[in-house]
Amino acid sequence: MRVVSMTVTAGMVGLALLQADQASALQSSVDFTVSGTSTVRGWTCEVTGSAQVTAGSGAAVRGLADGVQEAMLTVPVGDFVCPDEEMTEHLLEALRPDEFPEITFRLVRYEASGQGAVTTGTLTILDSARGVSFPLSLTPSGPDVRIAGELALDMTDYGVEPPVVMLGLMRVRPQIRIEFSGIISP
Repeated sequence: MRVVSMTVTAGMVGLALLQADQASALQSSVDFTVSGTSTVRGWTCEVTGSAQVTAGSGAAVRGLADGVQEAMLTVPVGDFVCPDEEMTEHLLEALRPDEFPEITFRLVRYEASGQGAVTTGTLTILDSARGVSFPLSLTPSGPDVRIAGELALDMTDYGVEPPVVMLGLMRVRPQIRIEFSGIISP
């Protein structure tokens, strides 16, 4: 659903800004938490995605003196885990991992801002690609950089239909919040 979309977007941006080695790409992981509400209760699901970041030829940001040349975040849709099996099944049904196994975010640009950067890129969920922007915090941690951020999205913007169960008595609301954090090691 939109949870996946937000997760991918946030992770991609964060990973793109954290790579510091100009000549090579770094493969790292970022943990995502996607949450929302329904007419019955709130819900939260989690997934770990991968990021490939190439440093260099970009504006310096906190912890990344050479900036970022490019970044791509990939979230494996089939790896989402929710508090109960039924909730996971509904999420996977909405995201159709057999047809669309990944959610991706490709960094387009970023601007240094305060303790991090404001990132802009393309988030692709199902077969819908849309531009998104969100703030990302960057915290140097020895030779590494910790990234963190959050983003609110409407899953229907990406063609994801919110689940409806119990003969329509429980409807998932389309607005979701994605929170993410991870460490990039240059």
